[in-house]
Amino acid sequence: MSILVLFVITLWLAVGGCQRDEPAHPSKSAAAVSNGSHERDAATNGNQPVDVQVTKPLRKDLAYTITLPANIAPLYQTTLYAKVSGYLKWIGPDKGDQVKKGQIVAIIDAPEVEEQYQQSVADYKIKKITFDRLRSVWKESPDVIAKQDVDVAEATYEGAKTLMQQRAVLRDYTKVRAPYEGIITARFADPGALIQVATSSATSAIPLFTIMDLNTVRIYANVPQDDSPWIVPGQTKVALRVHELQQRSFSGTITRSTLALDPSTRSLLVEVDLPNLDHALRPGTFAELSIALREISNALVLPPQAVNSNTKGKSVFIVEHDTAKTLPVHTGITDGQWIEITDGLRGDEDVVVVGKRQLLDQSPVHASPFQLPDATPSQQKFERRSAGVQPPATLNIEPAAKP
Repeated sequence: MSILVLFVITLWLAVGGCQRDEPAHPSKSAAAVSNGSHERDAATNGNQPVDVQVTKPLRKDLAYTITLPANIAPLYQTTLYAKVSGYLKWIGPDKGDQVKKGQIVAIIDAPEVEEQYQQSVADYKIKKITFDRLRSVWKESPDVIAKQDVDVAEATYEGAKTLMQQRAVLRDYTKVRAPYEGIITARFADPGALIQVATSSATSAIPLFTIMDLNTVRIYANVPQDDSPWIVPGQTKVALRVHELQQRSFSGTITRSTLALDPSTRSLLVEVDLPNLDHALRPGTFAELSIALREISNALVLPPQAVNSNTKGKSVFIVEHDTAKTLPVHTGITDGQWIEITDGLRGDEDVVVVGKRQLLDQSPVHASPFQLPDATPSQQKFERRSAGVQPPATLNIEPAAKP
């Protein structure tokens, strides 16, 4: 009986060991079958042609243009102060009035200045009479009067004349005149105000006017360091755009630049002078200045999305005999819609524009012409569910430009 029990236990252990060893082999077999299946699928997908869109390089005139924020300033801007102290007797123009060069815009009542002038006039007259008499007597009788007395009288007369002229100029400063033709853009005082002289310091003195010459305006913009070498005053063309003046176009050339970059911003300040006889461009307005830095005629161009960039450089895919091929290229300037190809293409290749991400070198392809669909205006509705509000408004969005 014990022999039979021992035989049963031995048989049971043998069968259990076989069952524990079996799973290792089926799992390896299953993995091998799975890997083979994936490899067959990858090989099948790799042999399928990839749908791509191609285009041929074009010859176009290309311009590299940057658009920068700009500020509009007047050609001249002056704040007028008084040269003499006194009460403001009369003030003429107000804000928005146009004045001519030399026009009297204010009169200051300064009695002390007037008295000093009249005193200098009287002193000048008496000294002139004294000099004339002494000179006349010396000419008739040289022995009666010494020549030195005549010379002293002449010098005294000349000093009195100079003092009179000086006080005449100071007296004329009681009339404030416009330094040039322009527009009064600010007025700071009214009749009766006590005006302090501003020759020593303008901080404590009250200004009278601010005048601007608006017939010509200055456009200021800061060009980044990377683009500053292409700035040539008198030659670099610009176009000015003001959002509020959609129907107007303004163009010109860069008039001058500082030539030195601002160390804090690494930018070059440029200035454009534009005629503004109708005063459409107003100082203080924000504008956009487009600067044409480089222009290339008959350049070989492609859409920018056709060019691949990586650590090795730039390249494109071309299609030859339904097969994709990689070609390294060198690029030049771009205007956002086209990019210049300076080297690497002849100009008759079929270059892949759409579908590049699925391609490898020598991948089979199915090529069709590259053509973006025509854009149509889209509408976006904004709804408000609150009570008492107006019906939903519709916003029209302009289509994007077609390359």
